[in-house]
Amino acid sequence: MEVWQKLIDVNGTRLYCERLGAGDPLLLVHGGGGDRRFWDGQFEKLAETYDVVRYDLRGYGKSDNPVEGQAYRHADDLHGLMLALGISRADIAGFSLGCQVAVDAYTVYPELFRSIIAAGPFISGHTSPATDALFDAYIECGEIFRRDGARAAADAFVNIPAYNPAHMDLQVKTEISGICRDYRWWWANHADPMQNVQPVATELLTNIQVPILIVTAEYDAPACREVADLLEQHVKVTKRVDFAGATHFMLTEKPADFNRALTQFISDVDRSGH
Repeated sequence: MEVWQKLIDVNGTRLYCERLGAGDPLLLVHGGGGDRRFWDGQFEKLAETYDVVRYDLRGYGKSDNPVEGQAYRHADDLHGLMLALGISRADIAGFSLGCQVAVDAYTVYPELFRSIIAAGPFISGHTSPATDALFDAYIECGEIFRRDGARAAADAFVNIPAYNPAHMDLQVKTEISGICRDYRWWWANHADPMQNVQPVATELLTNIQVPILIVTAEYDAPACREVADLLEQHVKVTKRVDFAGATHFMLTEKPADFNRALTQFISDVDRSGH
């Protein structure tokens, strides 16, 4: 199969998008610090079953940077991209920041969703000491980028304490760091006009009416494990998978296990009639 690749005009910007496969649509939203390649272990394999779309968020990968003073929301960009691609409803998977984007988008555009796959999950509105520590470390990576450049920032990112780097395989570290070296850290040198969706997701969890697959790991970031617990407690229809021995980057560490869990979940959604 040949990958369809294009810059798509969305909400006054251009988002880089890749599409592969046939079947029911499955949208993949990547995490912070990297780009669509965080889904390398899933994209081609899942395209054997689904019509898979992955894209770079605004300010990431091959997509355009934000423009200072021009407000935007990642949730609106997701909506606009689906409209541009002619996808009216999909199973939508978000990893880390991508989970926040997906859940935010659900609160504004619930009609787009057949289900949500929340991997290494985070959602807007969640606060805790663990969240503060993770965000502080991420901001420090931006400062390292300004001072020492992309390679040093990427190495710092993959060694953020919350990601439990001591439990991360060296090959996984190398792969994640390689992706992150291409990240532009635009917000580190500019006033990012990104706006948050209101109300925040933590206030609306009981309103989520589609099934959610929660995927976390034994050594996932503590803030993400907290969010996994919140989703499990407050969303009506959930399934949870907790990978032993894996870290926040379980997509790369356990791609076959993750793909199997996602495929089984979507099959169950099909049978349940959602």
